Amino acid sequence: MKNLLTLMDLNKKDINNIFEVAAQMRRIVQNNYKKGPQLIGSVVGGVWDSPCVSSTAFNLAATYLSGSVCPVFGAEDKLEQCRLFDNMGVNAVVVSADNDRLINSFASQSRCGVINGGSAMYDPIAVLADLMALNGRLDGLQNLTVLAVGNKDSNRIDELSYCLQQYGSTMVWFLPREDYATAHKGIVLDKAEAAFSGVDAVIDIGLTPFSNPASYYGSAGGIPEALMDKARIHCPLLGCRTIADGIGVKDYQNNIVNTRDCCYVSIAMAVLYLMHRN
Repeated sequence: MKNLLTLMDLNKKDINNIFEVAAQMRRIVQNNYKKGPQLIGSVVGGVWDSPCVSSTAFNLAATYLSGSVCPVFGAEDKLEQCRLFDNMGVNAVVVSADNDRLINSFASQSRCGVINGGSAMYDPIAVLADLMALNGRLDGLQNLTVLAVGNKDSNRIDELSYCLQQYGSTMVWFLPREDYATAHKGIVLDKAEAAFSGVDAVIDIGLTPFSNPASYYGSAGGIPEALMDKARIHCPLLGCRTIADGIGVKDYQNNIVNTRDCCYVSIAMAVLYLMHRN
């Protein structure tokens, strides 16, 4: 693996390989002694707008594996910054940019490995973290129906759909009928009760500014408990820790946000290792 720009370039075997390596890396994350030798002598550059989950994960990933990391935030010209990293000899660059063409253009000319840290169309590390968390909670990814709610991080929808299809599973997206601004992708339902009915997992991808939560979840305090009750028993919830009952907001006991965070850095470690090995 030289680059990871989108999961649409991978097949089921490739995805499983990343999961297998990430499972080993997770042992380092959960161990009190967090030092593996896998990236000794390797340097990772990173370009992000500001500190975020992606930047935190890759900073820790390189550190846990004895590599070095050089993050840059808010670069005026991201492509030039990426080229600078490449010219100065880093082994890999993680770049987050709204412009997918920028990332693809750099990857087509770079000597170093390139990882998409989140773009307008794709977010491969985040999606792999979602799937790894679900894989552990649901004992596999086969024959599932996974529901996405919200309209913020819609760049994950295509990759989630594609990866789930590799396992014979289905991605469904709930959007209210009055949402005309969000580009619809895949299977979209506009009736909340039908969308939640019988699903195996729910992923809350968040809301864009000024979106009315009541239109997306039926409650201003989060996903209503009555809707979660329509899903399978003990349905895992990603992206949100709370749900709304008739009184207020409470913690949802089957949320796997913490697990997903751990999976995120484990996936970042696995991808860096696989790129370094090749």
